[in-house]
Amino acid sequence: MVPVYAHRFLPAGRGTFGHPVLSMWGSDIIHYGSDLADYINQEFQEPRPERIRELQPQATVLFWRDYL
Repeated sequence: MVPVYAHRFLPAGRGTFGHPVLSMWGSDIIHYGSDLADYINQEFQEPRPERIRELQPQATVLFWRDYL
């Protein structure tokens, strides 16, 4: 896991991109952005409209498919 900010992380992966940003606190893991740019916009800019929030994250690392 690559720390991004507070308890927000990106799954590490060599030669890959577009990982979802995950919020991890203990055993609680939730999706916070479809990729790093989306997370930064959501966390530090104006919130997205509700219809865009309905997009499902894509697991880019096999292990994370169980959690997303």
